[in-house]
Amino acid sequence: MEIERLIDIALGKEKADLVIKNAEIVNVLTEEFIKADIAICGDRIAGIGSYDGVEEIDADGLYAVPGLIDGHTHIEMSMLSVTEFARIVVPKGTTSVVADPHEIANVLGKDGVRVLLEEAKTTPLKVFCMIPSCVPSSPLETSGAKITAGDIAEMLEWENVIGLAEMMNYPGVIYKDPEVLKKIEVVKSKQKPIDGHCPMLRGKELNAYISAGIGSDHESIGEEEAMEKLRLGMRVMIREGSVARNLKSLLNIAKKAYRWCMLVTDGDRTTKDLLEQGYLDYVYRRAVEEGVDPIKALQMCTLNPAEWFGINAGIIAPGRYADVVLLKNLERFEVVRVIANGKPVGEIKRTYEYPDFVKRSVRLKKPIEPKDIAIEGKGMARIIRVIEGEIVTGEDREYVEGIDVERDILKIVVVERHKATGNIGKGYIRGFGLKKGAFASSVAHDAHNIVAVGTNDEDICKAVNRIAELQGGIVVVAEGEIKAELQLNIAGLMSEERAEVVAERVDRIHAELESLGCKHPSPIFALSFMALPVIPKLKITDLGLVDVEKFEVTDVFVS
Repeated sequence: MEIERLIDIALGKEKADLVIKNAEIVNVLTEEFIKADIAICGDRIAGIGSYDGVEEIDADGLYAVPGLIDGHTHIEMSMLSVTEFARIVVPKGTTSVVADPHEIANVLGKDGVRVLLEEAKTTPLKVFCMIPSCVPSSPLETSGAKITAGDIAEMLEWENVIGLAEMMNYPGVIYKDPEVLKKIEVVKSKQKPIDGHCPMLRGKELNAYISAGIGSDHESIGEEEAMEKLRLGMRVMIREGSVARNLKSLLNIAKKAYRWCMLVTDGDRTTKDLLEQGYLDYVYRRAVEEGVDPIKALQMCTLNPAEWFGINAGIIAPGRYADVVLLKNLERFEVVRVIANGKPVGEIKRTYEYPDFVKRSVRLKKPIEPKDIAIEGKGMARIIRVIEGEIVTGEDREYVEGIDVERDILKIVVVERHKATGNIGKGYIRGFGLKKGAFASSVAHDAHNIVAVGTNDEDICKAVNRIAELQGGIVVVAEGEIKAELQLNIAGLMSEERAEVVAERVDRIHAELESLGCKHPSPIFALSFMALPVIPKLKITDLGLVDVEKFEVTDVFVS
């Protein structure tokens, strides 16, 4: 009978549960300001106009905007539990996220996705799930699980599962891999959205990719690339994170094609930045600072994602979810109060308890020793070159006889941690600048094996083995001593600690790395992407060095 009550409240026959009085409503459909009351029934908006409520909030002098919707994120990348993530982002105005949980899916499969969604239900944050499309992301790594077309068909029936997440395996689409096409067809048959992931894809290959039914992309780094995608009907997600920042290069796109664009984080916001700068509210502010009209910036993180994903939010209008943010200042997005699901947001506490299998996900065949990570031989070697501010890498070729700190040629290893195979990928890397010591992490996109960089084999082994003891985390070691660490025992990806504790420990890790000579401004995030074999050019997995452009494992030394 809820619909009858909704109608009665909309007609003014019954008092609303909550009325936001005298608000300056920002209408993202008509791009105008409307002074009115907002009547709420349960978790829905009943009407806009003049209303009385059982409970009333005086919003005179305040702007009312729809709750922000992040159209593409990975909650696990925050290194926080879902509850803790919600505790930080909801009071700053983000009330919905479209999550691709492929981080936890690569570790724990569909069971991991279910855990994330179950925890989300205990928070005021609406988490809409796009099913990870590439678990594993490629055959060039060992992941903890696999998600098949059959799994996708099952998961599409779950509550709040709304489509297929970024199709990273664009070669699989273009070259008509049967399993990839089967996954796409399952989702198309349900008329659900399919997100893309196609960095630098152009011309006829881009046409082929889009023709398969893929409708968005978040990997454009230049205006020309983004414009080609827009012309072919793709929606462009403009990512502005802590490391990957594409807003400046895509600013003209945001101004010209704002109704076909979305502002997103791609999960790339450090815990410290979440606390100090904000989340999607920060991305909105950045757009406005760069000259984007505030209402148009607002459309890109409310109305536009709601339209693309079919989410019943993103607009302050009857029948929509009652997610309303009250602002003192529109341009600076100064939040006074947040109403989510029809209720004022108060303190958010974690009540969800994780199953044991979630906290026991790191399995090594045995503790590793220096002999296990030795690179035999010398000669002209392929060296991964880290590019600051990007997740793409370069490839250098130089004569190498081993680790050479003076030339910033360090060792990088990836140790398989899901099935105790004993697989270890070994190679050389430059761009971190360490003068001594090593650091390791169990956050290593996308398979999330343990990745480590160091100046000597002993410290590398110590860091990796400590992560196994912690059941996931980030560890810094120098001269055989653990200098700093952060436990991430939720699937080896997330912490059970509060955000402030996580931020403090990450700060300590960064400080220790800096004292060891590290010059990279975001070493943890940078290291996490070195094992991602779907982003060019040279990466490393537990199977070895990967030439991404050739999509094959290659030798350390050039023959």
